[in-house]
Amino acid sequence: MGIFDKLTGKSATLTPKSALVLSAITVIAADGVIDEAEINDLAKIVRGDKKSIDTAMQVLKANGFPAVMDMIAGVLDEKQKIATLAVLCDIAMADGILAGEEKKILEMYMEKFKVSEATLKPIIEAIAIKNDFSIFS
Repeated sequence: MGIFDKLTGKSATLTPKSALVLSAITVIAADGVIDEAEINDLAKIVRGDKKSIDTAMQVLKANGFPAVMDMIAGVLDEKQKIATLAVLCDIAMADGILAGEEKKILEMYMEKFKVSEATLKPIIEAIAIKNDFSIFS
């Protein structure tokens, strides 16, 4: 035990919900801009659970990105991974634009979660339709 160990605080353990929150934070922050729609999406995920945000932020600060991706993948089961990817795709498209960094991060999660393109294709198609407001012009 080093002299400064007591100053680092206690370590946080991810739960499936805090893992979802952490993954959402990494996608929201990917393009360097956090807009109101993304904040609203995060609020929907959290549903007032401040502890999940605190845990997610502690894990992110302690481990950094992309190291947290392995931790997130280790906490979620197969169904949760697919649901998380759906949420992340929806968040990434909240502003109507899939930025380059957001796309890279989504691809990284897809690889870490070992979710196939065939599994994600119908989800992505539904999200693309949902976020295409040009059809109402």
